Amino acid sequence: MKADGLGDTGESYLVGADRLMRSYPRQLIEHPAQYQRDVVAAGTAPSTAKREVAVKGSVLLQEVNTTPVVRALQGKSGTVISTDYRGKEVLSAYAPLEVDGLRWVVVAQMDTAEAFAPVNDFARNIGLALVGIIVLVSLLSLLLAQVFVRPIRRLQTAVHRVSSGDLGVEVQTKAGDEIGDLGVAFNDMSRSLQVKQDLLDEQRRQNDTLLLTLMPEEVARRYKQGDETIAADHQDVAVVYADIIGFDEFAAGLTAEESLALVNDVWRSLDEAAGRHGIERVRTTRSGYLASCGLSVPRVDNVRRVVEWAEEAQGVLERFNAQHGAKIGLRAGIDTGQVTSGLVGRSSIVYDMWGDAVSLAYRVQGIAPAPGVYATQRVVDKLGDRAGVQDAGEVQTQAGPQRIWKLERSAGAASWPRSGSSRGSGPRSA
Repeated sequence: MKADGLGDTGESYLVGADRLMRSYPRQLIEHPAQYQRDVVAAGTAPSTAKREVAVKGSVLLQEVNTTPVVRALQGKSGTVISTDYRGKEVLSAYAPLEVDGLRWVVVAQMDTAEAFAPVNDFARNIGLALVGIIVLVSLLSLLLAQVFVRPIRRLQTAVHRVSSGDLGVEVQTKAGDEIGDLGVAFNDMSRSLQVKQDLLDEQRRQNDTLLLTLMPEEVARRYKQGDETIAADHQDVAVVYADIIGFDEFAAGLTAEESLALVNDVWRSLDEAAGRHGIERVRTTRSGYLASCGLSVPRVDNVRRVVEWAEEAQGVLERFNAQHGAKIGLRAGIDTGQVTSGLVGRSSIVYDMWGDAVSLAYRVQGIAPAPGVYATQRVVDKLGDRAGVQDAGEVQTQAGPQRIWKLERSAGAASWPRSGSSRGSGPRSA
């Protein structure tokens, strides 16, 4: 068959109207074992394939239900790439054949790998030729580049060092020609870049420091990456809103600069105390301080930490009063629950926290005019047994009235229940 122009895989065969072969496949004659494996893999019953090999023929045994056969039985003729009865991809030519009333089909086919081998070889040769031309042109270009750019190689190396961040690099130059003038200009540019980079680095450090005073580190990172909408929900967060009362009366005789300096000293002390207790300051006003615990870093003892911070804040104001002869006090409201935090605004970005727990903490601190630490029922429940809890009234919420308790100053940290301590019958919500 190879001598007939069918190559290594080409063959022609006849198929009847019942779609059964009327001739012998080439592979069955030349490679019967492989033929049996292929037709079985393509869907022919193993018993049929075994029978074909045994009789060394496929007439009225091998079913050929392929695209060329179907089209030829419809009276069409042409060429198509399809899958043959062996499951192989082949290039097939087909046509109907009517002889003495017989309605048969003749199909000539060859595996596409062999049929398109010349085209593939030609494409490969073209590709290799193109690669060879490109390599040759590249080598010639490199050779010419070596000849023409050798005088500025040192300048090129210096430029690479600057582009990699090594600013302030200078090259040795000889004035009097174009290359020398270019080297002098490069040295001036390098020195200027170094000065500007130092200024930018210092400004960036200051901006990062300022940004971290306005928002948590993770939020600042996302903001610098270009996130426009930054918000997150947080479960089980302790919230405290502290208000300094009596400061306006104390600052009545002070200048604006003196008053602001004293307020900043107080906030600085409260921030230091917050850092020791793991409290995160959210925002401050001239007399208000909103903070939380468990916002960025979840903590199982967030309520205890907030209450201990509020007690230490009371001590900060007592020392302030003793030092300045003032009578200011701290009125703090504490609640716990779900909150949402994020950046608010576009032209003027503000990191804020909101939610029912924040609103209730703000309302709790205003329940009484006297200084003190006031907490919701949820907070008292989490504190467990503790002496010095007084009923301070209730506030109305959408969920109904909420009982508020005033927490007296504890004798020390040991009075707070730790993990594993007993819990008794303190104030509880209904």
